[in-house]
Amino acid sequence: MQTSRIENATPDELAPILLSALQRMGQLGRDGAMALARLVADDDGDFDEAAEWIEEIAAGGLRE
Repeated sequence: MQTSRIENATPDELAPILLSALQRMGQLGRDGAMALARLVADDDGDFDEAAEWIEEIAAGGLRE
């Protein structure tokens, strides 16, 4: 998927892309985290909400 399509992506289209990106960030470790941190504004409510959902999934929640 091209980044220009992210705004209109459905959850089912976006989820595999996000999973791959998060796994790669995990491989990159602190360097990957620092690169992301440079992009995220302190008052980015959308990022904060997404991070809470990711935390919930990482804790084993939201399984169907």
